[in-house]
Amino acid sequence: MKLYLISNNSLLDNLNYENKDDLEIIRMIRPISIEGEESAKKLSNNLLFTNVEKIYSSFYTSSLNSAKYLANKLELKINLNEYFNDCKVGYLGSKNMKMVKGLQDHDFNYKLSNGESLIDVGNRMEVGINKILGEEDTVIFTHKRAILGYLLKYSNIGYNLDDHLILEFNEKQIYDDSDTLYDIYELTFENKKLIDINLK
Repeated sequence: MKLYLISNNSLLDNLNYENKDDLEIIRMIRPISIEGEESAKKLSNNLLFTNVEKIYSSFYTSSLNSAKYLANKLELKINLNEYFNDCKVGYLGSKNMKMVKGLQDHDFNYKLSNGESLIDVGNRMEVGINKILGEEDTVIFTHKRAILGYLLKYSNIGYNLDDHLILEFNEKQIYDDSDTLYDIYELTFENKKLIDINLK
């Protein structure tokens, strides 16, 4: 079967949250940008997804906003599943998101209070994916950090000259931490065993 992990990375950024007490709620309700909506529309016409029979999404607005176009195109329901939620940041304190990301990219067990590490989110993703593996081609609309946590479990890990994390699978690079409008990973399973990963 083919499993497609998709993250839409074009989030709306001209928002002013008057109540900033709960970072996780803010992250969960943040929508994709107009550019992100256009990307999601284009993705729905991608021939990669011709044989897809199931669509899953995290509980995050950005994932649902992205999934709705493909679901409409294929006339499928969107299955909401919290296993595919983004990596929980936790209490930032004096840190910012960029600092936390850099620390986690070099220590996969690093996490803030009430947060998750990349190992944690990778384990959660794996449980969720194992529960839905079958014969049907499936799409999961999730998040860049959640996908990274999952890919870490199966990849060779390194760093480029700028000390940015890179991942390889079967001697090909599949992750390089570059800024993209969206990411599509095509995972191939045989008898529920992962045999190939391709960045599309």
